[in-house]
Amino acid sequence: MLRPVALWLGVVLLQGCASQPVSPGPGLKIEGLVIENQTQMWISAARLLVPVTGAFVSCGNISPESRCATTFPETNYSGNPVEVTWSLAGQIHSTREFVIKLPEDIDTDRSATVWVVITAPDSAGAGIVQDPPVAKRP
Repeated sequence: MLRPVALWLGVVLLQGCASQPVSPGPGLKIEGLVIENQTQMWISAARLLVPVTGAFVSCGNISPESRCATTFPETNYSGNPVEVTWSLAGQIHSTREFVIKLPEDIDTDRSATVWVVITAPDSAGAGIVQDPPVAKRP
């Protein structure tokens, strides 16, 4: 199971921050996307875009207080800025470009998922999460 999203408040507050690409470290692979709708309204056309490459992943419709998840073939994490766009109540909303910061405890030998959280019409952010490591039995 993915880590709880309760720690994302700090990430969500970074939605308007733009910065230069970060050095992701060797080997980190991204294999999925979760877009969480924390609003009380339906969201449609939610998309995470990497403007420098044109690559994107999207979800069609997300009901209130729920999420959409998808997987894709593993891709190298590059640290490039991303932009989140979505439609809410018939209006298109967008973050500015921002860099998703890697957690300090990221294990670059295991794949990860990008988790996007949309909290209000003009508020969204993203982070990178991993499933907890599987405990080895003695």
